[in-house]
Amino acid sequence: MSSIVLPQPQTQRSSTSLELEQLVTTSLREFPWRIDFTDWEGATYSVGQGKSHWAGDRVGVLIKTRSAGRNILALRGVEMQEDYARGETDVTGNFILLTWTRLHVNMELSLPAMLWRVFKNRAFQFQTISRAAVNVSSHYDLNEDFINTYLDRTYHSYSCGMFENPEQLSVEDLLRRGDGKGDTFDSLEKAQYTKFKDAADFAKPAPGERVLDIGCGYGGQLRVGAELFPESQWVGWTHSRNQIAVGQKRLQESGVADKTRMLYGDYREDSETYDHVLSTGMACHVGPKGLVPYVQQVRRRIRKGGRYMHHVIMNPWNRKPVDAFMGVAFCKKYVWPGFHWFSVGRHYAALEENGFRILGERNLRHHYAKTTAAWYLRMMQDADRLRALVGEQTFRAWQIYLAGSSGGFSSGQIEIHRIYTEAR
Repeated sequence: MSSIVLPQPQTQRSSTSLELEQLVTTSLREFPWRIDFTDWEGATYSVGQGKSHWAGDRVGVLIKTRSAGRNILALRGVEMQEDYARGETDVTGNFILLTWTRLHVNMELSLPAMLWRVFKNRAFQFQTISRAAVNVSSHYDLNEDFINTYLDRTYHSYSCGMFENPEQLSVEDLLRRGDGKGDTFDSLEKAQYTKFKDAADFAKPAPGERVLDIGCGYGGQLRVGAELFPESQWVGWTHSRNQIAVGQKRLQESGVADKTRMLYGDYREDSETYDHVLSTGMACHVGPKGLVPYVQQVRRRIRKGGRYMHHVIMNPWNRKPVDAFMGVAFCKKYVWPGFHWFSVGRHYAALEENGFRILGERNLRHHYAKTTAAWYLRMMQDADRLRALVGEQTFRAWQIYLAGSSGGFSSGQIEIHRIYTEAR
């Protein structure tokens, strides 16, 4: 974080400054941790109960402009995040804590604002092959060095790991780099191996059987699957050229290239039928109208009796649409174009109504809170170099995305479910 110059206090405060302090101190009096505010006029005040937190007990917010203060006063959640990305506010200390303010203050989008954003995102309602390619590339091909700095160093997996102790967190442990399955501590690298092993063990392909991994990333699932079941074949599809280049090299180095195929393009271009199918995170990128067509596509790719693992970020059921929430709106614009979340009930219905029998399910939200916390801390550990790679605004947008994700999963505002099924 760049150095912060505090404004000099003024003798006469404006009504906006006074109203903002009143709103903040009233709304956040029950906030568990501490937030220190300084506004553009130099006024300072603190809120919260000062409880301890594993990543730091306080966070500081510097509101540098009157317009940024007005956005907070009006509870314009998306604009508040954009103010930070542009540098009109600064944050010090434990950024993750700010996510929890949404449990105390209603910062959801108004109906007109939500409808406007839905209208602007109308091209993302259903992910065509060409649109999916643009969406994936815009994120994963942003900068290879930037993304790989915070991912685990063994598999470069960009999805939720499965930890031994998901609710036990410390800065030191999350920053400590491991190697994978042999680690003697609860590392991010070991958690990613465990995630891949869990899926491979569920598919449990017999000799000669083929497994399809939809949205295979850097090929970690292909590698682990081929290592555990060397007499089977593993095929993966991705829209990212970076992932293809890196993944194919890693598969070759791991000695499983002859048991795997990593393909560039869209899984819908593959007309073959597989014995089993795995999908880790893919189904939250199909668009608001794409869930049922996606499940139907998967069913066409899998034989009767084959096992399908459906691992997806979801939102807890709510009467309001997912686009009403500030974090979703911000990330759709700056980080993950085209993503969309559905409740677990919607996923169950889509699966059961389109040819799958539910065999089991796990809610991994605490695992993803720990995964994204590790990503955030690893990114911040190398902050100056990464800012130079992608620019200040993009770096700040990623702070919001990663710290917000960790807080969102931990507080239950976001969920992730791993559903195990069988094709009927």
